[in-house]
Amino acid sequence: MVTRPGKKSVVRPALSIAALLLSLVAFSPTQAATAVTATPVLPADAAAGYGSTPAYADEFDGTALDTNAWYHRITGPYTGGYMTADSVTESNGALHLNFAQRDVTGDGNADYVSGGVISKQRFGYGYYETRAKLYTGTSPLHTSFWSMGLRRDIGGAGGDPAINQDITDGKSPENNQLFEIDGFEADSPDGLDMGNAVQSQGTVRQRMGAKNAAQLGIDFADWNVYGYEYTPATTKFYINGQLKLTIDNAATNYQFNPMNLWLTALPYYPSGTVVPGSSDFDYFRYWNKPIAGANLLGNGSFDALPTSNPGSQIVPGWLESYDTSASSIASDQVVNGTRSLRQGSSSSYTVSTKQNLTDIPNGTYTLTAKVQSSGGQSQAVVRVLNHGGSELSVPVPATSTWTDITIPNVNVTNHAATVAITSVGSAGQWLRADAVSFSHN
Repeated sequence: MVTRPGKKSVVRPALSIAALLLSLVAFSPTQAATAVTATPVLPADAAAGYGSTPAYADEFDGTALDTNAWYHRITGPYTGGYMTADSVTESNGALHLNFAQRDVTGDGNADYVSGGVISKQRFGYGYYETRAKLYTGTSPLHTSFWSMGLRRDIGGAGGDPAINQDITDGKSPENNQLFEIDGFEADSPDGLDMGNAVQSQGTVRQRMGAKNAAQLGIDFADWNVYGYEYTPATTKFYINGQLKLTIDNAATNYQFNPMNLWLTALPYYPSGTVVPGSSDFDYFRYWNKPIAGANLLGNGSFDALPTSNPGSQIVPGWLESYDTSASSIASDQVVNGTRSLRQGSSSSYTVSTKQNLTDIPNGTYTLTAKVQSSGGQSQAVVRVLNHGGSELSVPVPATSTWTDITIPNVNVTNHAATVAITSVGSAGQWLRADAVSFSHN
């Protein structure tokens, strides 16, 4: 097996085709942390279709953070302070991100310290909501409710070893840091902004601009409900059910990908003496509904160019299994855009490039893709599995021109699905895919 620069190859015992196919069934979607009945805090027209049962919720009603559902954001020194796991507590029905000064390095000096959490689950289009009470002390604390994907060794956040371990174990992509939505970014004592942020080349940054509490008609120190609705057309931002900002996503040139949810309180170049306190979150809830024709696969065009620059060997937003060096980005043959997926090697290989979609609406879906292939592989298929029914697949034909393939009538009954492009081939054989889509009918 050839190892290309930039990709850590994982060498595993040779697998039969049957063993490969069975191994991909092991995916089990994460369930909501808390079962709850609740409707979104939205105007009636905006709330239509979301129902009274969130697809995912954590009510933070335990005595400690559920680390099966959340990573800790651990970092430092970073922007003048530290974020630690023990700065995050859960009590009295709320998550507390505690801000204080204490010695965390052992040098005898008081450091600025707070904390944050990142969901293990990734979420796509839908409505995101939290109820929060923010720290308003004079020492700058940057409290945020936001979405962004993860990557290995992510700067300013990657101190929780579970993040890299889940990437190594194939539970999270090597690089999924393609876009960012900030439901709010609040800087104590009296400022808040919202909008998107650039994580891929070509994305256009759009923001509300910082406003104080009086301008927003709220008191940051009180409980307020913050939410954002993310759809293919727009991202809309709300406070207490009142629309504050609408972003035209077509003008954003955004890179869609299911993203992790972040609740964080970052010491932001603080100075002086901190008045100990916390930013508190009552709950996180996420609703979704079917959007006909919307592609739920992240980076289905393979065109995303993360600003973190992972190179061509890593396929952004996708999981790569087995001979991972046999899965890469190519730019010499594309349907549209500038890039496509290539599977192949100079020696015999077994590889699968896939996405595990979770918390998606039940219903009937269609998978489409454009493919090319050298032919001759032991296996060359596009597949849908883990959707609550039998696996569905279509073989990739031998063809030197882009050819359409379709898997219609995929009945999702468990709010999940895995889409996989899988090939088992000999030296010099290859498969290409582009414009891969999995959408609700």
